[in-house]
Amino acid sequence: MKLMEHSWIGNEFIEVVERVLTSPTRVVWAGDYADSEPGSPSNLFNKAKTATKITTPDEIPVGRYVINHDKRVYVDKTTVVANASGFAMHPLPVLTAEGNGRGGGDLRQESTTGNYALVGTWARARITVADTVPNGYRGLEFDLIEHW
Repeated sequence: MKLMEHSWIGNEFIEVVERVLTSPTRVVWAGDYADSEPGSPSNLFNKAKTATKITTPDEIPVGRYVINHDKRVYVDKTTVVANASGFAMHPLPVLTAEGNGRGGGDLRQESTTGNYALVGTWARARITVADTVPNGYRGLEFDLIEHW
C-alpha cells in the first residue's frame, strides 16, 4: 500500500496503528523503496513481511495527539486542515515515513502546500498517540495539504 493511499485522518488502518501506540514505541513508516538496513541487503518494508502480526482490540480509543517523545513535540490532529476534497492528511505516517518520494503513490512536494520539510523527520522516534500531552512538550504545526 502506497503512502498516500492510506495517510488520512479516519483511515481504519492508521487507527489500528494508533491503538498500539499507548507507550513510547519507535515508529517508522517504511516504504518499499526505503534504504537497506545497516548490515543487511533488505529494508524494513521487506523485513516486515515476515514479522509477527499483532491484533488490537477495537475498544481502545484513538487519541487526539501524536506525540514524539524524543523531540518532546506533538501534533494535535484536530488542527490538521483538510484539502478541497475533505481529506486531512494524517501526521503519523507522513512524519515517520522512510523512502518517500521514490515510488508511485508517495507524497510529492509539487502537489502539496505547507512545510514539506517535515516529511520523515520523526522516522524511528519514540511515538505515542494519546488524549493528553506530557508537561513541557511543545506543539508542532502540521500544515501539509495534498492537492489533487
